[in-house]
Amino acid sequence: MAGLLSPGTPFHRAWSSAADLVLVNVVTLVASAPLVTAGAALTACARVTAEMARDEEGYVLRTWWRSFRGALLQSLAWWLPVLALAGTGAVAYVLAGSGAASAGTAGAVSGLVLAGSALVTGILVWLVPLVALFENTVAGHLANAVRLAVGRLGTTLVALAVLVAPLVLVVVLPGSRTAVAWFEVLLGVAFAAYLIALLQRRVMGDLRESAA
Repeated sequence: MAGLLSPGTPFHRAWSSAADLVLVNVVTLVASAPLVTAGAALTACARVTAEMARDEEGYVLRTWWRSFRGALLQSLAWWLPVLALAGTGAVAYVLAGSGAASAGTAGAVSGLVLAGSALVTGILVWLVPLVALFENTVAGHLANAVRLAVGRLGTTLVALAVLVAPLVLVVVLPGSRTAVAWFEVLLGVAFAAYLIALLQRRVMGDLRESAA
């Protein structure tokens, strides 16, 4: 048992990484509570998990806080429009399901909202790490995120699958709702960000080399 817990062993590294993800997840959720700061919180989370995916040692909370402060102002330029789109989509989805519209119209609106949500999220899975790891204007980051979302469509789809997996699990297995909720509170956001960072590691590494 002592050998398993020795620094440098695979078990110790896995345990340490899990503990770091819990810390990152908690601070990300807390910082996301005001909603307007969630963009910066997600950016900081992406920064830490990207470094973890590259096996870079560091102080995760210090790195998270430095990234959060640095990204706070710029994040408002892209996160506030995302919030506005999300709010508009949510209202449209609720109204479509309220019975005020015909079945055909309700189905069309619901389909458009879901397709729009997938499109925006597919861009965000690239935009957030780009903002976290590179210096650029918001327009530049957004253009690069769109190119990557389309050019690396396979990676984008897998990243979307990672994000919707908890929801699918709850729908398929309603009895797992409590377990999934606890997982999201303890690890969910950071764990998903870490998996996405692993998926994007090669692409981001190539971008870092070309930017150097």
